Amino acid sequence: MASNVTEEEILDLLRQQLNSEKIKLWLSPYTLEDGAAGEYPEALIVKYSSSLNLPKEVIAEAIENLRQHAVAKLAARKKFQQQGIATLKVKLSGNTDSNGSKTFDVEMKLDASGFDLKKRISDQSKIPAEILKLISCGHVIEDDRQLSHQWVRHNSQVMVICLSEGEMEARSQEEQASRLARTKDAAQALANRKEDSDHDNYFIQIADQDGKPLELPDGERRALSMAMMLNEKGRACLKRKQYGEALVLLLEADGAFKLCRSEILTAVDNYAVLCLDIVWCYLCLENVSELPDAESRLTMCQDCFRRSYGDNLERLAGIKGDSSRELALYVRLYLLQGILAFYHQQHNLALTLLNKAETTLNSLQVDESKLMQVVSMGFDISEARLCLRATGGNVSNAITKITERRERKKEIIEKEKEKRQKKRLALKLGKTADGQKVNIEVYESLVGMGFPTSAVAASLRQTNNDLHRALELLQEQPELLQLATDPDEDDDDWKGVITDSMIAMVTEVGFQPLIAREALQRYRGNIEKTVQALFACGGILPPRPSKENRPGTSRDNDEVEIELTEEQKKAVEELIKPDIPENEEDYLDLTLDDEAKFIEQYKTMLASLRK
Repeated sequence: MASNVTEEEILDLLRQQLNSEKIKLWLSPYTLEDGAAGEYPEALIVKYSSSLNLPKEVIAEAIENLRQHAVAKLAARKKFQQQGIATLKVKLSGNTDSNGSKTFDVEMKLDASGFDLKKRISDQSKIPAEILKLISCGHVIEDDRQLSHQWVRHNSQVMVICLSEGEMEARSQEEQASRLARTKDAAQALANRKEDSDHDNYFIQIADQDGKPLELPDGERRALSMAMMLNEKGRACLKRKQYGEALVLLLEADGAFKLCRSEILTAVDNYAVLCLDIVWCYLCLENVSELPDAESRLTMCQDCFRRSYGDNLERLAGIKGDSSRELALYVRLYLLQGILAFYHQQHNLALTLLNKAETTLNSLQVDESKLMQVVSMGFDISEARLCLRATGGNVSNAITKITERRERKKEIIEKEKEKRQKKRLALKLGKTADGQKVNIEVYESLVGMGFPTSAVAASLRQTNNDLHRALELLQEQPELLQLATDPDEDDDDWKGVITDSMIAMVTEVGFQPLIAREALQRYRGNIEKTVQALFACGGILPPRPSKENRPGTSRDNDEVEIELTEEQKKAVEELIKPDIPENEEDYLDLTLDDEAKFIEQYKTMLASLRK
């Protein structure tokens, strides 16, 4: 066996050998009645030393470590049954600053809060509690809830993320913790914005695999927007190898995704890729073998890929024309499945999956000189790599594919922009007498005939979008529309005073005092406009639409625009927008360098077991 095998890997390999032979170290002759060490047959040590290619001293020490662990586990189980005190297996992940061991046990009752556990871990690890995030069974443990209400059980594994690990910038740990909170707040505010918002800079579009926008109820749109923003932020941390911060963000995204219906999650591949990213974090934080959550997530991922892409990627090929870009995700999926199979002692399956990952990875290799050739022509390195993979390394075809994709994306964006503009126009035009939005197609037809826009809008509001009646009104009785064609003036908002002298000036030309007062109020005290309007309609004021149907006030209660605060805008600009890629397929642009290293590492470990 290679000399660089870690102690943990040795224990894993030895544990698998012992389990396969049904050797129980907590029983005689290995353990005495008082729990002390018994005897290890020399033949057993020699056998494992030979099969694992390790010194006998190393094997003997590893067996004793495993025996002590088994005895302690039995004692902990008894303590929990008799006293209700649970034992939690804590592991500090990443490059933490703890001076002690990175793995230790914490004993406490499960009615304690998440913060109580965090404080205990902080005391033992000497790491400030403010910068710790605790994860168990695929969930971030919240400070203010009981452990028993957060999937924490006796003998649960608790992964501890120190928010400063992997940081390349010179900033304090407290600032990073604050940044996570601001990121979540900004993402929530951004997700709450309507798709017909006037602020394009703060709008998130949700699209299917072909780039076409999905029509979703507002609640699900907000949840999905929140999930996707946190997912992108977490993925950006992954690319920077900030695995601790990435995992926290990805698990927050997971919580938001779960607010959506299952059929929504299976309509797109976002949730499957999120599950894959989370398990990748587990691997990079050296926790794959300890978290059963990894297995369920990979199963979810595989099932979702099958539904989204087809059994043989045929559905994906039909939508996009090829499936090579998504194959990078399968490299990671096969690799992670192979590693889990390794830890489950399914060595033949593990080798099959690792070989499958390696074969797929080799088919996606891109010649570096060709990649630089495409990039030198002004294309982004991500789209260059993806399209070279899709064209089998043909530079000319790759450039053609990039150009076609850009044109298709531009067309989709223009159509969506036009659609949003029409929604904004409908909002501006108000609602008809029966509460419907003004029909934009009919409105544009009448405007195209040369009628004034304000008169057309007023005629459609009064005739409930009836084209023929509106046309008749515009041609035969345009004076009846005059009082209703002033979208910039709202008498309810006017705070001026109608004086007796103003009323007298209007009544002097023959109009009734009550009508004069109402007309002056409607025209904000403008005597000249009031008199002209009353003459135009024969001294009779036509009814105005109710306030909720007037131009610019047609939002329903759940359509009220939520403005971002300056602090939220600042957080969006600093923390979210820089990590939202312009290329919607950025998540497929995996260099696969790390995947190749893990494949080699675990194939080497499997080979050592076969000697």
